[in-house]
Amino acid sequence: MTQREPQTALPRCDVCTSVAVYRDFYGRRVIDIEPTEDRLAERLDDGRMSVLRADVPLRDMMPLARSDLKFTIVLFARCEVCGTTWFYGLCIRGQPMYKPVEAGAENAWSWDPVPERERWAQ
Repeated sequence: MTQREPQTALPRCDVCTSVAVYRDFYGRRVIDIEPTEDRLAERLDDGRMSVLRADVPLRDMMPLARSDLKFTIVLFARCEVCGTTWFYGLCIRGQPMYKPVEAGAENAWSWDPVPERERWAQ
């Protein structure tokens, strides 16, 4: 039996918990990428959240995912209001994720190289 990683509890913070926008996808609740990215960008731009580490800047995540050159593209952010660390990830073969993680998770992530920008940026 495979053991699942423990879930980090959601903080009581409207700044970071209101980032994800969901939609129905064949009876499943999934993250709607575009409005979620817009909300996250707004919080990063105004300083309510900050990037701890990322494969690429937030607005480059979708173009890189569309290229099919990198399987998983991730960004770790910290909410400057409550201090929670968040994982935002896109996968070319799976659903996007936005979830709280343990502080320092960005240091434990297995970072893979990003293909040269000329190969995927428009």
